[in-house]
Amino acid sequence: MNTKCDYHIHTGQWHEIYYEPRAVIGALKSSGTDEIYFSSTTSERYCKESFAVQGNADLQKSLPTARELYELIRYEVQEALEEAAKVGMSAHPLYWVVPEIHFSDAVSVEQAMAELPYEGFKLHPRGNRWDLADSRTMALAEKVFSYAEANSLFVLIHCGPDPFELPALFEPLIAKHPSVTVQLAHCRPLKETLEMLKKYPNTLCDTAFVSDDTRQKIESAGFADRIRYGTDFPITHYFACHPKATPTETELRKFLENGK
Repeated sequence: MNTKCDYHIHTGQWHEIYYEPRAVIGALKSSGTDEIYFSSTTSERYCKESFAVQGNADLQKSLPTARELYELIRYEVQEALEEAAKVGMSAHPLYWVVPEIHFSDAVSVEQAMAELPYEGFKLHPRGNRWDLADSRTMALAEKVFSYAEANSLFVLIHCGPDPFELPALFEPLIAKHPSVTVQLAHCRPLKETLEMLKKYPNTLCDTAFVSDDTRQKIESAGFADRIRYGTDFPITHYFACHPKATPTETELRKFLENGK
């Protein structure tokens, strides 16, 4: 497993803390990471059109529009690419799809992919609402997988133990598009992750927040060559250090060098 390339990196807003692209990129490069695949956690922020805030007029007033949120994310990803170029890091951005941005007609999938050199997609059913029983949501998911298939891109999917984030959530699309490589993040739950790896040769998993025991069980099941190295940094820093303010590059570098 190549640990010089990290397939699961983030920049941006995470809860109350903002992880600046410059600090994240600089800390990773100083700590020996030469290549990353990254997306923006700012994509989890609410906008006026978010499902969760409908009916709350006071909260909506304080939020950006879907278009403004999209532009904020785009600016942040561009900044990360520029910082990576400065330090000689190979950085591959993934477009984190926010359904409400596309339902509001703020931008189409095709436009978003044309505006920055995205090399894949991120789908996060815990951070965003991915109700595939809803026809609009299913159509958007199909658009993502069809675009990925036509352009030889991969899809990273957050997975977890709750029903709305299980590895099989997007199974109909994974089955329909066998040429699309799908990275099942976090290997959660293990049983369901192993089932997907057995059924679909186009699926992989990553090591983000994965224990050594879980990784070893995946390897013992015969899937060692389908595990990608990923850390979910700097979310690892957030949960370990509980920062009260925006971390500096030095703070992030020390965290990485201490192996926490």
